[in-house]
Amino acid sequence: MNATSIPLAQAFRFCPSCGQAAETIGANPFRCSGCGHTQFFSPTIAVGGILADRRGQILLIERGRDPGRGKLGIPGGFVDAGETAEEALQREVLEEVNLQVLGMEYLASFPNSYTYKGLTTAVTDIFFTCEVESFDPIAAEKTEVAAWRFCLPDPSILDQMAFVSNRRAIESFLQHRRRA
Repeated sequence: MNATSIPLAQAFRFCPSCGQAAETIGANPFRCSGCGHTQFFSPTIAVGGILADRRGQILLIERGRDPGRGKLGIPGGFVDAGETAEEALQREVLEEVNLQVLGMEYLASFPNSYTYKGLTTAVTDIFFTCEVESFDPIAAEKTEVAAWRFCLPDPSILDQMAFVSNRRAIESFLQHRRRA
């Protein structure tokens, strides 16, 4: 978190139901003494997919927008209301790199922070290993993904990750692969 970002709970300075000023800023949950409204600041859910080619190289994207513009990540994004994690992952991979996920297997989940326009939201990132029929239709969605590449992630590559959770997921994937 940088000096210009604040946690979501600290942004609640007034009750969203009745407008009364908060007595305690940053409390989780927020509780209004006027009307009794309670607001929990539970993590938002996001998904990420680790896609490896036949040589074992992992697909990484270069983020095309903040947070983390120009840094590396894996395809994925936020789960929309009414969507399962699996549906969100299929949608996000298709949107970001034009690949159809045919199968996936749960890998791990890690906490993350997502700071956008000065507001930091807690996120739980759920990671899957993914199978695609072919990488031939791969194409970057230009507003979100500046570029894509396959690589065997070494520490210098992992140091370029936009989110620690993505790095931890790749490290977990590599550990599982070494044991197999």
